[in-house]
Amino acid sequence: MGQQIDKIRVSAGEDLLAFIPHMVGYWPERSVVCIGMSGKRLRATLRLDLPSEHGANIAHFAAVAAAQLASDTEADGCLLAIFGEEDWSVPQESPQGGLYAELCVAFAECGLPVRDAWFVGLNHWRSFACQDPQCCPWPGKDNSSIRESFVNAEFIFRGSMVRNCPKEQIQELTAFGDPVFADAVMAAGADLREPLVRFGLAKQQLSATLEAWELSLTCWPIPPEPDMVAYLLGSLAEATVRDAVMVALASTGQNSLAGATALDLVQNRTGVVRRPASWRAGKQYTNCAISLEGVSEKSILQAGHDFGHILVGEVVVDSFGAQRPGPNWARLDIAEHLLQFLARCTESPDKAPVLCILGWIQWCKGRGTWAGNYFQACQEHQPGYRLASLLDELLAVGYIAECAKNQGTAWHGCAGNDDSGGES
Repeated sequence: MGQQIDKIRVSAGEDLLAFIPHMVGYWPERSVVCIGMSGKRLRATLRLDLPSEHGANIAHFAAVAAAQLASDTEADGCLLAIFGEEDWSVPQESPQGGLYAELCVAFAECGLPVRDAWFVGLNHWRSFACQDPQCCPWPGKDNSSIRESFVNAEFIFRGSMVRNCPKEQIQELTAFGDPVFADAVMAAGADLREPLVRFGLAKQQLSATLEAWELSLTCWPIPPEPDMVAYLLGSLAEATVRDAVMVALASTGQNSLAGATALDLVQNRTGVVRRPASWRAGKQYTNCAISLEGVSEKSILQAGHDFGHILVGEVVVDSFGAQRPGPNWARLDIAEHLLQFLARCTESPDKAPVLCILGWIQWCKGRGTWAGNYFQACQEHQPGYRLASLLDELLAVGYIAECAKNQGTAWHGCAGNDDSGGES
């Protein structure tokens, strides 16, 4: 769900429509875009896939959309834009007219009356409210007026770009890269994957794994060496270790280790601790050490409580009822770049959990389209990957991570925030 940005004065319809691609990050296709309003100020932006014309329950779709935007308690109204595949050429045949009517009802019931709405076709756009040919000639204004508007020029001046659709961007960001480097990664990981799966949850091994991830985050944007890449990829093959890594990326390695310990996920078994071949003693590595030495029992129990909440994107409340900090977005932003690099280093099934975690980060941000495309890419590399399937099912029913809907924990990143969509 996109967030409020620095003030830009908006007046005409084309200005408001120009606002949308910059908030979503790309020109929407077959989409419903809802913009919350507080007085005259624009607030959160929500994008949903246009429901299928055949057998879709549009009343349910509208109710889900309204409920999602209503999570912004400061909003008192909304704007709607429906992006279709054809122009509205015949006055009496309004494209998506039934959906528009249901959306108006649903948003009014949630206390967010629709203040204005537009249909954006393939080449032309027009207001749903005005069908007077003297005021708004058919089939409407040319879409070029949106691209030539003051608001679009202002966004471009501020450095905002309208890019390709998420699927194409994800393909570019995670495309297989240097085959020589990839061969070195494969060679380095030949003897790593099996022991990391078998012994990954041993206490000392899990500590070492989390330390490797911590070091890689600390060193970024310096990319890891092939042996470290192989180690990081191999560590994700064990699902519970993968979960611990996800919690570590969103909080700290120590918090993740403490949470896994509190939940009895850690095994008290001994054996050889596997580390990347390039691991060296030194100050930088020492600063990435992760242990529970000196950590209180109370803190460990709280970490156990946090562990599951972080994984499912919930807002964590402590034992006194106070809201705890949400995901560490600075760490997750770095992790996102690191994970994209890892994804470019392999075309093996090891790429699947990397893509899944990338999708999970987007889901926590409230960027449903991005999340869904990552989950689909994950399934292409490892069909039936369970976590990706489960999270994709949540997207399909319109469920958004709670942390994305809470102003205190939501991601307030780039102006090109995407959507909360994914309704099918």
